[in-house]
Amino acid sequence: MIGLLLSIIVAVTTPSNNPVQAAPAVERRLAGTIYFTNNTPRERNTFPVELYTRDQKRLVLATVPNDGSFEFTGVKPGKYLLKLTWPQQCTLKYKIDLRKESLDKIRIVMDAACAHDNGRISNLPRN
Repeated sequence: MIGLLLSIIVAVTTPSNNPVQAAPAVERRLAGTIYFTNNTPRERNTFPVELYTRDQKRLVLATVPNDGSFEFTGVKPGKYLLKLTWPQQCTLKYKIDLRKESLDKIRIVMDAACAHDNGRISNLPRN
């Protein structure tokens, strides 16, 4: 009986030949809504919403808003640049950090942000 018990303990505590696999990184979600304080443009559902690497060298994902809302799913944890374009009006660029958590309640007041941040890389507005 003691021999059997020792065999079980040795089998359970002996490391296997398989290396330990790192857990896969959890994918993130990035979502939000584009608002206007005055006269929401009819074409707002055609506005490009793009996610770039932080150095802006590679486009990661792109979409257009659906009734003013946008969403990216399956994003790898990391730092990114979110670019929203109101064609012939302005371009907004925001630093995005998805290393620790998803961001799914972003609120952009586009006409107000365009008045202050057009073309500049900014921190994401606090809502």
